[in-house]
Amino acid sequence: MASARFLDPSSIPLKRQSGGNIWATMRSIIQGAIIVGLLVVMGLFFVPVLNTEKHHKERLALLQVQIAAAQEQQRELQIETELMKNSPSYVEHIARDRLNMGRPGETILRFDPYPTGSAAPRTVAPSSN
Repeated sequence: MASARFLDPSSIPLKRQSGGNIWATMRSIIQGAIIVGLLVVMGLFFVPVLNTEKHHKERLALLQVQIAAAQEQQRELQIETELMKNSPSYVEHIARDRLNMGRPGETILRFDPYPTGSAAPRTVAPSSN
């Protein structure tokens, strides 16, 4: 008898919900598929908007980094300006280092910086005299 209950069409869950009418079951499945399809189509309309928002956020982060760097540079320049206005020793230091100036009677010696690793050292070949 258990096998007769297994083959009984009234034991199918979808048939019980729709009262045995296959068209009512199909209608509810199709309605669900249409709703899911509409949600997917609506979601596709928002993809370009989301991509644009992501691009704008990345640009905003880049600009904020640039602003922070510019503010740091401005602060350094303000400090240097104040030092140049108020500190004669700083002005003398700048004149000596950057402008190669000196006091009367001083001799200025200038040394070129040591070349870094990009230039290979030159070797002199022995002369064959």
